[in-house]
Amino acid sequence: MHKKSWLLTIVLCCLLSYAHLHNEALAEVNKTQKSEKLLTKDQQNKRSESKNKQKRKKVTSDTSQREDVITSATVVPDSLKQTYEPKGFTSNTKKEKVLFIMADPREESITNDLGNTAMAFFESHQFEVEKRDLYQLKFDPIMTLATFYHAKDGSGEIPEDVKLEQAYVKKAQHIIFVYPNWYDSPTPLIKGYMERVFSKNFAYRDSDKGLEGLLTDKDIFTIMNAGYLGGGQGYVGDGLGQDDKMWDNYMKAFKVFDDDTAKFWGVQNKGRFVNDQSPKNDSLAYKKELDKVRLSLTKHLTKTYLSHKK
Repeated sequence: MHKKSWLLTIVLCCLLSYAHLHNEALAEVNKTQKSEKLLTKDQQNKRSESKNKQKRKKVTSDTSQREDVITSATVVPDSLKQTYEPKGFTSNTKKEKVLFIMADPREESITNDLGNTAMAFFESHQFEVEKRDLYQLKFDPIMTLATFYHAKDGSGEIPEDVKLEQAYVKKAQHIIFVYPNWYDSPTPLIKGYMERVFSKNFAYRDSDKGLEGLLTDKDIFTIMNAGYLGGGQGYVGDGLGQDDKMWDNYMKAFKVFDDDTAKFWGVQNKGRFVNDQSPKNDSLAYKKELDKVRLSLTKHLTKTYLSHKK
């Protein structure tokens, strides 16, 4: 009896030992499989991220392959992108001169396309055009302590970069700012240009009646590409039925600021052309829609700058 119990005990121990080893082996297999799955998933994520990066980098000229998910910013296809380099100012005093102050970092933007369209328009009508692309020029918009008192009080030496820009402003009869709508105000480069270049004793001065604008032979105009402003195209009263009340509210607000700036400098405010009808980046009718925007700008410029000459 004792012998049988002893044998049963040995068999039971062997079975328990085998079961324990088997469970450990299964656990190790599961751990290995889990690690392999995690590694595979990690590799898949890396491959997916790599593909996404390539997709973001590739902006093809085929509008059927371009998607708004790549960027919410406007992207003119390569096949439709236009570049324009104006001839610049000359010593000819009989031709009116138009100074373009442009600030959009992307060559393929609708904003730059509108600027190029406008420059071509003016030169085709015998205006002289000078372009100052603030990104290409690497213009410094920052007003430092060293330059603050010149801008604010007109005192001290004129910074060399400011002196150069003021020379262009002096020659121009028409000054056109071209920039995208970022937070409903001039972009940092444009704002810095305004503050540093249109300084006291150049653009305005103190007088017995208060501040006096000095640039009385000039006018200003703004070309701005936008979104979410009510879907209009042009200026006050140029809504297109999407949300005309919102559109006019925005345009009237812009007019208040533009009128104030114009009064400060002594110039005439010619208004704005604001585009809130950009083609979607994946639109199959992109060319037709872009041509429509260009035509709308051309008509607006004709009305603003040429109607008095007829």
